[in-house]
Amino acid sequence: MKVEILILVENTTPIPDFQGEYGFAALVTVDGKSFLFDTGSKEALLNNALLAGVDLAQINDLVISHGHFDHTGAVMQFLQMGMNKRIYAHSNIFVPRYVSLGERQREIGVQFKEQEINSNGVELIFTDEFTEIYPEVFVTGEIPRTTDYEDVGGSFWMNTNDRLVADNIADDMSMVINHPEGLIVISGCAHAGIINTIEYARMKTGQAKVLAFIGGTHLIRASEERLAKTVAALREYDVQKIVICHCTGFKATVRLYNDLGSRVIKGETAMKFTF
Repeated sequence: MKVEILILVENTTPIPDFQGEYGFAALVTVDGKSFLFDTGSKEALLNNALLAGVDLAQINDLVISHGHFDHTGAVMQFLQMGMNKRIYAHSNIFVPRYVSLGERQREIGVQFKEQEINSNGVELIFTDEFTEIYPEVFVTGEIPRTTDYEDVGGSFWMNTNDRLVADNIADDMSMVINHPEGLIVISGCAHAGIINTIEYARMKTGQAKVLAFIGGTHLIRASEERLAKTVAALREYDVQKIVICHCTGFKATVRLYNDLGSRVIKGETAMKFTF
């Protein structure tokens, strides 16, 4: 099995002409079959795909990690770039979402309606459960929250029956590839917790080894206790490559690198990983 993961959208980039953008998107290719995982927040996806020689019109499958704007901002542009598109997503992605910023709340949900997707002739597949979407390629669906130290990573809210309630971001899901050398986990933000995500992938696939974790971790506001326990778990799993992106934050990035060494890489736009 050959797996290639190209980061198309990430907060930063070391390469001129590529765009850094708040959010995340990656092209995931398994034995020649390509999937787009998330789309970033605005126009960087189209610019960076063009520079990388990626024809988005030829990619049919989009996996949406969760219903926040910084992972779904270019969904409609992607859907307009070809026919026979499919979207894999949790059924909660259209819930109105907010985040508390001091005394005010900012809307952070998806910027399109389900009807807009359906009107484009797109096949929308809800994957609330662990689902195989290609041989040995899975989306986790809703991830059980089993650790006692992981949380969603911020003050998030959703609108339910015209009232705001705390949002545990139940739609947060990751992509999992069962590679012969170990699991490859691709995450948007890991609001469910990076360790909860990895453990669920191990349990559902029966594969104990973890080859790589790539994506957001939402450790940006993590406590010292959470960081220490996260490091201990990653060391116990013996994850070979940890590419941390987007919502990890400087403090957590430094902590992970100092404790786990060169297996930790700060992910950036245009980076490519092959397994």
